[in-house]
Amino acid sequence: MGRKTVLLGFWLMGYVLGFLAWVLRKPLTNMIASIGVNQDIASAILAGVAGGFLMVISVLVWSALD
Repeated sequence: MGRKTVLLGFWLMGYVLGFLAWVLRKPLTNMIASIGVNQDIASAILAGVAGGFLMVISVLVWSALD
């Protein structure tokens, strides 16, 4: 895989994940906050989980194609 293809793939996955997180942020943040966590901390948890998920999937796909 070329360098430009990998960068484009990371960008595309990040865009899609960011779009989905924006659409689903309110219900998911409210669900996390319902267990007694501050709203800001719940948003940070959601962003961290989404970013971690993106990186794990990206590395798995990239290593499988190599």
